Amino acid sequence: MSIHQATNRTTFNWTDSCIVEWEKFAELARYELESQKPIVKALLIVAYSVIIIMSLFGNMLVCHVVLKSKRMHSATSLFIVNLAVSDIMITLLNTPFTLVRFVNSTWIFGKVMCHVSRFVQYCSLHVSTLTLTAIALDRHQVILNPLKQRMSLTKGAVSIAVIWLLAACFSLPHAVYQKLFQYNYREATVRSLCLPDFPEPAELVWKYLDLSTFLLLYLLPLLVITATYTRLAKKLWLRNAIGDVTTQQYITHHRNKKKSIKMLVLVVVVFAVCWFPLNCYVVLISSLGIKTKNSLYFALHWFAMSSTCYNPFIYCWLNESFRAELRALLCMCQHTPQPRGTAQPPMAVSCREAWGEQAGCVKGHSSDSICSTVLIPMANTDL
Repeated sequence: MSIHQATNRTTFNWTDSCIVEWEKFAELARYELESQKPIVKALLIVAYSVIIIMSLFGNMLVCHVVLKSKRMHSATSLFIVNLAVSDIMITLLNTPFTLVRFVNSTWIFGKVMCHVSRFVQYCSLHVSTLTLTAIALDRHQVILNPLKQRMSLTKGAVSIAVIWLLAACFSLPHAVYQKLFQYNYREATVRSLCLPDFPEPAELVWKYLDLSTFLLLYLLPLLVITATYTRLAKKLWLRNAIGDVTTQQYITHHRNKKKSIKMLVLVVVVFAVCWFPLNCYVVLISSLGIKTKNSLYFALHWFAMSSTCYNPFIYCWLNESFRAELRALLCMCQHTPQPRGTAQPPMAVSCREAWGEQAGCVKGHSSDSICSTVLIPMANTDL
C-alpha cells in the first residue's frame, strides 16, 4: 500500500492485504454492499427527506410566529428561537450531507465541508443542551422568585451569545481533527471518507474527547435540568395559593404554569431520548468497546436527527398562546381590511400570556379576557 499526502487529502492505494491492516476502514466492503442496495437507498432518502422538510418548515414557523408576535418578545422566547435556529442549522449543514454520504458510500463535498459538517453536528447538539439548561434555570428563577427582576432581552441575547461561544469552543476539536481520506476502491473507482484523525496517541485522545463531551455537555446539563424541573414540580403541584387573589385567578394562573412546565419537560425528554443512543454508540466506538455497524449507525443517526422535528408539534399541542398566534398567522390571507370610518370591534385588553401563562387574567362570561387589578404574588411570566 502506498500512502502520500495530496493538497487537501490523504490518498491510499488499497490492496486486499492492507485493508485488514487499517482497522478504521475494516467495514469498508460491507458498507459498500449495504448502502448500495436499492431498497436501502430508497428508505434512507425517504426517511431523511421527511426529517429535512418537517424540520425546516416547523422550525422556521416557530421563529416567524415568535418574532412576529410582540407578546412573545422575551428572554425565554429568545431561547425558544435559539433552539429552532440550532435545529435549522443542523438540518441544513449536516443532515443532507450525511444522507448523500450514506447513499453514495463516499464523501463528495470536499475538505471544507468535511470539517464544517462535523462542527455543525456537535455545535448544534451543545447549543440545544445548553439552551434547554438556560430555559430550566430561567423558569426556576421566575417561578420560585417571582418578585425578583426578570431576565431582560439584552441579558437573554448575551446568554445566547455565551451559549454559542461555549458550544463552538467545545466543537472545534471534533472539527479540526477531521481528515478527508481518498482511496482507490477496485478498478477505476476512487472514493473519499471523512474520518476523525486525532494526534498521537490517537485512540486515547479520541476516547477521552468523546467521553468528556458526553459527560460535560450532555449528561451533566440533563442532570441539572432534571433537578431543576423536579424542584419546580414539587413547588407547583404541592404549594397552596398565597396572597390576596380569588380562587379562579389562582387556579387559572397555577394551571398555566403547570402547562408550561409540562411542555418544557416534554421538549427536554424528547431531545434526551433522541440523542442518547447515538451519543452512547459514539462513546463506545471511541472507547473500542464495540465495532462499527453501518445499519445500526444509520438508524441511530436518523433517530437523533429526528429530534429537530418534534418541538413545533409540542408547542402547538401544549401551548394555547402559540396555537393562537399560529392560527392568526395562517388566517392572515383571509383577512379583509374594513372600510374607513367603520367602527372596529372592541379588542380584548392585552395580557402578557406568551407561551401559555397569564398574569392576573381570568376569563369572563364574554369572549374577551379581563385583566384583574389584583396583583398576584406569583408574578406575570412569559412562558
